[in-house]
Amino acid sequence: MTQGTPGRRELVVGATAGLALGALGLAAAPVQAAGLDTAAGLTAALDRYMATRAGVAGLVVRDNRNGHYFAWRPRTQQTHSAIKVLILITALKVAQDRGVGLTTTQKSLASRMIRFSDNDATDALLTQVTARRCRIVADHLGMRDTVVLGGTVFRSSTWWGHSTSTTRDLVQLMNQLVLGTYLTVGRRDYVRGLMGSVSTSQQWGLGDPLPDTVHVEQKNGWGPMATGYRVNSFGFVSGSGRSYQLAILSKSPNGFTYGKTTINRVSRLVFDALDRPLT
Repeated sequence: MTQGTPGRRELVVGATAGLALGALGLAAAPVQAAGLDTAAGLTAALDRYMATRAGVAGLVVRDNRNGHYFAWRPRTQQTHSAIKVLILITALKVAQDRGVGLTTTQKSLASRMIRFSDNDATDALLTQVTARRCRIVADHLGMRDTVVLGGTVFRSSTWWGHSTSTTRDLVQLMNQLVLGTYLTVGRRDYVRGLMGSVSTSQQWGLGDPLPDTVHVEQKNGWGPMATGYRVNSFGFVSGSGRSYQLAILSKSPNGFTYGKTTINRVSRLVFDALDRPLT
């Protein structure tokens, strides 16, 4: 949704062995270790930070350098706009199966939906592809605990923004875009290009606290609920010797800005820890 309306199991993928290191952001030498070189160390750092914050947060990350996963307080909760990536993948899968590309109108809707998190564009594209197809694609992608809703009435009980997913499933989705073969290379690159060019106002979460030399492809989702503001961020981070998929889901009792600060810091702790593979 627009910022104006604040709202392990390994994936087996084909054709990944020949991926160039540069394509995964591994060409640069690792920077100085941040002192969080073990899973236990990162866990302790995250625990210490969250002890100072109201609310809850959880994450899963896949390190592409060694294929290892790290999970910290993994969560299931409402996705809000994070589900928009699945909707776009579904539209592309339908077109791929038909041997055609997206229409000019669909491309416009996709750009508005991902880069600016436009809800009206999402309503239109979801109506075209249907929630039923989104559920089929989620199953194909191995998003085993994701529940896709298809309503287009804003914040109703069946609204698509109240679809639920997990930190693990969102990493699984991003694995397919970075490493998988479900969509053709061109179609995967199209999604990643949109995620890599989200509007400046939405470059928080995975992207906000990182150096300018680091490349981030992301989609955030946020919105108020009775039990606390949902503030989510997931995507792909590469550069400075790092390459990983990360999903953070959080709930803030103190509103959007507070929750955004929390996941910005959580993201930075992960980035610092992954200056080298965790042991």
